[in-house]
Amino acid sequence: MFTDQVAPYLQTLNTPTTHQAYQISLQQFHDWYVGAYAEEPDVSLLTAEEAREWRSYLINVKRLSAASVNQRLAALRGLMRHHGRSLAVKGMKKVEPPVEPLNGREIGRLLVALDGDHWLDKRNVAIVSLMVRAGLRVSEIVSLQTTDVELSERKGQVVVRYGKGLKERTVPLSREARSDLAAYLQRQPRFAQQWLFVSQSGASLSSRDVQRLVSNASIKAGIKTPVTPHVLRHTFATRALQQAQIDLATLSQILGHENLTTTARYLHPDKQRVAAMVEDL
Repeated sequence: MFTDQVAPYLQTLNTPTTHQAYQISLQQFHDWYVGAYAEEPDVSLLTAEEAREWRSYLINVKRLSAASVNQRLAALRGLMRHHGRSLAVKGMKKVEPPVEPLNGREIGRLLVALDGDHWLDKRNVAIVSLMVRAGLRVSEIVSLQTTDVELSERKGQVVVRYGKGLKERTVPLSREARSDLAAYLQRQPRFAQQWLFVSQSGASLSSRDVQRLVSNASIKAGIKTPVTPHVLRHTFATRALQQAQIDLATLSQILGHENLTTTARYLHPDKQRVAAMVEDL
């Protein structure tokens, strides 16, 4: 009976991958149900209580991950909806591991790996510096125009005109970020007309170009954990809170966040700080 109820539902699924995954999940539910209640499940009689018991079995006996448990529950919910019923059973809350920021040594090695005399080297250092020392998003980096940069000996800033939500903001630059950007501007090729950072052909860079640049540099620098533009932005925010002691409201403005809750994610202690805290307990 259960197989006859499942088959029409599986035919409504659009992708072969989903079809296979849900078929396996519902077969597993069937096998568990028969083992638990000594009879086949009937969609017309299923309740949330039985689904919760299955969820408990998946978590405590099978010890599946939150994603795996939620996928199996989604298959069962979909089957119930197909037959005109609902199933009020919550999935497991997935706890995303915090992004681990780079330490000072890793930042230094990353920039050294990019350093060189060619204008492209200066460009790459400036790009990474704006992410790790000013907290710009990769999408904001590739959208910068040369006229968005204001530099002097004692201060500097970049105007982000195409931030998230198309909100404009001004980001102050540290001494090191100013130095890296100035070094690039001195060598910026003449064919760079509009965009601040361009390719060898003079075209604007894509986010994928920058992601690849960061990844290759991190490998060259011998950094063992994956490094992405988001990791660099996260590193800036974490160091701003921990070392520069910038308050949360100011950091939120610098990062272009709409609310403090988003910025507060950077308050978590990294693994090294946690280890140091408990070392002498």
